[in-house]
Amino acid sequence: MAILRWVERNSLPVSAWEDPEKVDQVLRAIDTRLDGKQAAAWSRKRNRRILNVAMKYAIRRRILRTNPLPKGKESTAAVKTTNAVDKRSLLHPEQAAAILDCIRRRPRGGERLHAFFATLYYCGPRPEEAVAMRVEDVTLPERDAADQWCELLIHTATPEVGKQWTDTGEIHEQRDLKGRAEGETRTVPGHPALTRVLRQHIEDEELKPGDLLFQGESGGILAGSVIRRAWRNARKAVLPPHVFESPPDGACTTTATRD
Repeated sequence: MAILRWVERNSLPVSAWEDPEKVDQVLRAIDTRLDGKQAAAWSRKRNRRILNVAMKYAIRRRILRTNPLPKGKESTAAVKTTNAVDKRSLLHPEQAAAILDCIRRRPRGGERLHAFFATLYYCGPRPEEAVAMRVEDVTLPERDAADQWCELLIHTATPEVGKQWTDTGEIHEQRDLKGRAEGETRTVPGHPALTRVLRQHIEDEELKPGDLLFQGESGGILAGSVIRRAWRNARKAVLPPHVFESPPDGACTTTATRD
């Protein structure tokens, strides 16, 4: 209650939305990071979308008569985003092979992390999707089959959101796949090279069908900090400085053209 009273004391009345200058101040604020720099385009677009939802709710509850936010071209002129892939964020096969080999040779958990990153490379799931996979979600061909392509069933995501943000007090939260209907799944083919990696991984770890496919040292979900540290250290060890500092630095989900 103390927090709500503080918010009430430090909030402008709803009538402030009728002042165009106040509206502009709010839009500038949600477009700006805490350090004063402009937020990324996707963040600005998402913030404005959320604010529009709040305005529609206020209208529905008859708190506001009209939506004071810019409409049409005026609303999108300041926020331009693109779905085009930045080619600098792509690894070519030689780079990927070198990074995966470096990860495999890590003294602690290298083989396990190698299987995880190989799955990201060959099949392109989000990390939060890969860490949620069970052994039973992987269909491997028989060893002597002519077709050695495997198949992965992606159906759950467990993003790492922090204990303070989950109802269960766990670091991870179980969700449906991002951008898809509730309960929807995605089937992904896996290159024969991945088939060999996963078959060996399952055998070495002595995993059962209901086990997590990729586990941390204690048998739980693979931690995001471990994933990020392994990826960054491998890139730094393998790539020239100018390539290491390129856009893929933060993209542990980077994929490249497959053989």
